[in-house]
Amino acid sequence: MFSPRQLELVETLFELEPDTTYAQRAVAATAELAAAAGYRLTLETTELRHKAPAAGDGLTIPLTHGKQSVGKLHLYAADGSARLSDDSQRLARWAARLLARGLVYASRVGAPKNEIDVKALLESTPLTPRERDVVGRLVSGASTREISDATGLTISTVNTYMKRIFAKLGVHSRVELLARVTGTHASRQSTAVA
Repeated sequence: MFSPRQLELVETLFELEPDTTYAQRAVAATAELAAAAGYRLTLETTELRHKAPAAGDGLTIPLTHGKQSVGKLHLYAADGSARLSDDSQRLARWAARLLARGLVYASRVGAPKNEIDVKALLESTPLTPRERDVVGRLVSGASTREISDATGLTISTVNTYMKRIFAKLGVHSRVELLARVTGTHASRQSTAVA
């Protein structure tokens, strides 16, 4: 059974906003979920580290999504070894699959159009001014919590707005919504998370 903190960490892996912080947030959540003291995430053009020893084997997990290789995740126990508990290793492997999937999906959305293009597109939708504001903040990379803090709405209210926005625009996920707003292509099949 997951603890409340573990559930929060898993939720972080599903927050696929295509901003530059997704990889950092998701790898930190994966490491904490697996009770790892340090990590090193190696992607094609990026390497993220936190308390990773200069040398040491650690637990290495290849990140793949389908047949696509995304990178490698190295997790380290407090002493720099690979000796995470068996439960931690199982959680790490499961979370690494979600991490790989999230990295692929977030990269598919691409860079948002400029702010003027997005505002013009949103004006032509059946959205209310508040719903357009929520979408605009989402496109700029804000998480649900950040939208809540910036607008003074509760997280539950932001989620209700998101459901209404999805229904009005005929999308089923944040990734589809962002793809539609930013003009990139994403099909329902390619953006399904679960």
